[in-house]
Amino acid sequence: MSFIADALGVIFSLAGLAALVAGTAIGIVVGALPGLGPSIGISLLIPFTYNMSPEISMLLLISLYMAAEYGGSVSAILLSTPGTAAAAATTIDGFAMTQKGEANRALAISLSASTVGGLVGGLALLFLAAPLSTLALQFGPASYFAVGLFGLTSVAALSGGSLIKGLLGAALGLMLAFVGIDPISGFPRFTMGEVALFEGVPMLAALIGLFAVSEALLLAENAMRERKKVGRGAVKSVMLSLSDWKHLIGTMLQGSVIGTLLGILPGVGGNIACWVARDVAVRRNPDLKFGEGEGRGVAAPESSNNATVGGAMVPLLSLGVPGSPTTAVIVGALVMHGLRPGPQLFNEQPVLVYSVLLGLLLSSVVMFIVGSLALPWLARVVNLSDAVLAAGIIVFAILGAYALRNLQFDIWLTLGFGALGYLMKKLSFPVAPVVLAMVLGYMVESNFRTALVSSQGSYDIFINEPVSAVFLALSVLSIALPLWRHMRRRKHTDAAQS
Repeated sequence: MSFIADALGVIFSLAGLAALVAGTAIGIVVGALPGLGPSIGISLLIPFTYNMSPEISMLLLISLYMAAEYGGSVSAILLSTPGTAAAAATTIDGFAMTQKGEANRALAISLSASTVGGLVGGLALLFLAAPLSTLALQFGPASYFAVGLFGLTSVAALSGGSLIKGLLGAALGLMLAFVGIDPISGFPRFTMGEVALFEGVPMLAALIGLFAVSEALLLAENAMRERKKVGRGAVKSVMLSLSDWKHLIGTMLQGSVIGTLLGILPGVGGNIACWVARDVAVRRNPDLKFGEGEGRGVAAPESSNNATVGGAMVPLLSLGVPGSPTTAVIVGALVMHGLRPGPQLFNEQPVLVYSVLLGLLLSSVVMFIVGSLALPWLARVVNLSDAVLAAGIIVFAILGAYALRNLQFDIWLTLGFGALGYLMKKLSFPVAPVVLAMVLGYMVESNFRTALVSSQGSYDIFINEPVSAVFLALSVLSIALPLWRHMRRRKHTDAAQS
């Protein structure tokens, strides 16, 4: 209780509340801008949190994460252009409502559903993270290796729709994770004599380059394209009526539960949860006209994608395994502050952990308040041109890369990662597995080698430990199921062609 009291003191301090409000406002803007999203917003903001305490830094970042998941629906509803992948399902009924003159109602449903989803996901995080971390403290090196491997395989299998490309991205991330001082022998490896790489490839340079700089290059490439504009005064009140609350609360809670459960699974984010929640809503209400401006078609996906935020934080805090690409970026923020997520964090930094657990709940409330009051102004940010966005991202990326260690080397490294990310996106290679593999690489390698040392070289330790055996089996399934689906789909295609 003393840790909870200290965490509440941090949250309700002037700095804590300012971080929540600022993160929420920035998150709505970042989410609403097509092409950006929570991963890019957080990666750009991390360098500017270096001088903050870890607790205030995390409050800023998790509130941005929560609000950005909601912000994607703003451009989806107003322009039929989802600001984030998780808002894609919202576009169908959301834009149809705008065409019927119900833009404000659609935005009100989205805001209310996102708030409900955030609260449900936050409650799940509050009640599940601590028990799971207590259980995880009993894990040995073999179990931690298996958990990390499961995180790698599931993300590789579920990123970008291509198993091979996802695995190649994860393999590249692992190669980058091996650069630096060997965790067992203490000798430098793959550094090419560059002292700046002795501590490993800077996570911040990789995050900013792969997510932000690459997107800036894509925006600059499309700077001349025409984009729809939101007219002045198009968005007014976004408060949901009491009758809408009564009709939609069941759908919101249903989508929230779906989003929370899918968010806990590593690699499954809001971009999958939103479609699953919408599909369930359609099946349960066959008499309604989905696709023609049905409110449940907005409430279901929006509640689910915000619920995935709390769900994705569960494996991050309890096991040290990021549940989504955005939580992998948040790991970078923790590492920058000298912290490593996992069950030990509950013992080493209990105030930080409870600040995150309680702050995520409060961020949903702050999002509702800020959205209700400021959305008529914040919504107009979608009118910014791609050229302006690209220039702003590059400037912040260079400043952020240099700020951490004051090394010019980091700037060039960030730009290099940006070029790599640009090529990967142009070739339809998913970027997320690279970062997630870099995050999980140390955990996988160090525990694998420690387990072999403790077993005197016997690989039986990975099968004899029950937890390790279960997660290794799940890792095999994570690879086998997508392969089976691909072969089945190809068989049906060949049969149809013949």
